[in-house]
Amino acid sequence: MIYDLAIIGAGPAGYSAALKAARSGLKVIIFEKDKIGGTCLNRGCIPTKCLIHSSQLYRNLSSSFKHGITVEDYGYDYARILARKNEVVESLRTAIEKMMQKEKITIVNKQAKIYKDKTIRTDSDIYQAENILIATGSIVAKAPVKGIAMAITSDEILEADSALKDSYIIIGGGVIGVELATVLLNLNKQVTIIEMADQIVFNMDREISQKLTLALKKQNCQIITRATVTEIAAADGQKSVTYLDKNNSAITLSAQEVIVATGRKANIGSLFDDLAIETDRGIVTDDNYQTSVENIYAVGDVRSGNIQLAHVAIGQGENAVDVILRQKKTISEDTIPNCIYTNTEIASVGFTEAEAKKRGLNSYSRKILTGSNGKHLIEDGENGYIKLLFDADGDILIGAQLFCNDATNIVGELALAIENRLTLAQIKKTIHPHPTVVEMIWDSCR
Repeated sequence: MIYDLAIIGAGPAGYSAALKAARSGLKVIIFEKDKIGGTCLNRGCIPTKCLIHSSQLYRNLSSSFKHGITVEDYGYDYARILARKNEVVESLRTAIEKMMQKEKITIVNKQAKIYKDKTIRTDSDIYQAENILIATGSIVAKAPVKGIAMAITSDEILEADSALKDSYIIIGGGVIGVELATVLLNLNKQVTIIEMADQIVFNMDREISQKLTLALKKQNCQIITRATVTEIAAADGQKSVTYLDKNNSAITLSAQEVIVATGRKANIGSLFDDLAIETDRGIVTDDNYQTSVENIYAVGDVRSGNIQLAHVAIGQGENAVDVILRQKKTISEDTIPNCIYTNTEIASVGFTEAEAKKRGLNSYSRKILTGSNGKHLIEDGENGYIKLLFDADGDILIGAQLFCNDATNIVGELALAIENRLTLAQIKKTIHPHPTVVEMIWDSCR
């Protein structure tokens, strides 16, 4: 049988593309050597959020007396926390598998390799397809540091089934690093973050980084920036990290465990070897996801220069199906929200003030603090804010930064507004519900 579309990788990009293609009448086969759902479902987005939620429930007990709730004796069972995480992951994985089965998508749980003439081989079978979509995602990137094998990765701590250590050093202060730190701090572990850049979450607005730094330090997290790790070692049940500080002085810190959270890289591996598919830290494509080989496409984290976010991968997977069907792409990639799930949530979409200035845009901001919001105060939220950025030529919303409760839910409204070029007046005239955190958007425009 010759399939209309073969997909390599069943993560968010792969399964989303498969479902859309099948519902559009294409005969689809999908290959996945590991578990359906990819990194996001099994070792990333979902497991992390499960652990954060459970750890926040435990942390909130310490302040429950403020609300008239007395808890005399409480603790946590980390094995049960992990079991709950696994239950959620398994439930979502089963739901995806059932959807694909309903759409009569052929699922092959084997390593696949692409050959010439649109042929795909596993260790036992050969398949052919008119179109091939590569959606193999990304894998953990380990920095070339002496002794790096002594550290564990973010994947490993999320998949661990053992008790936590008492102290951790996290190398990398990006999204993965600060979210793991949040879990560990909530469970009363000692945490040190070492970051090479001059701020944690360096791709976010500087004010957000400052707010998050303060919040983490309140939980006794040590944060070291402008530091270059040179060596990791282990001895007598402890692990040590040596780094060069901003003055180029060597400093060594110790903890019971070291976690490497320095980012991810395209998962190409041995996906193909007799095809002239161009790569450059990922698979190179044009704007229509077409690789250098006709009818072979790539989307998501495996694509060169791509933003490594699950929702971007989903959008690109569906757009690639539109391209294969010779239709106009359905989903815009112009407006992409970024979210960080720390105790106080962080979200950003569109331009920051610094980016707008760099591009020469005539912009102004409207900012409102959480201290004036009833819902945020009721929920014991950290001191935060919502900031909206407008283009002065037309008062069009072009960016938003949020450090507040529910930020990751609220940012969707702002992404919609930016994508549709809504103005301050249009946002202002739309009544928002009270009391909610989202009404801060309305308040900032009035």
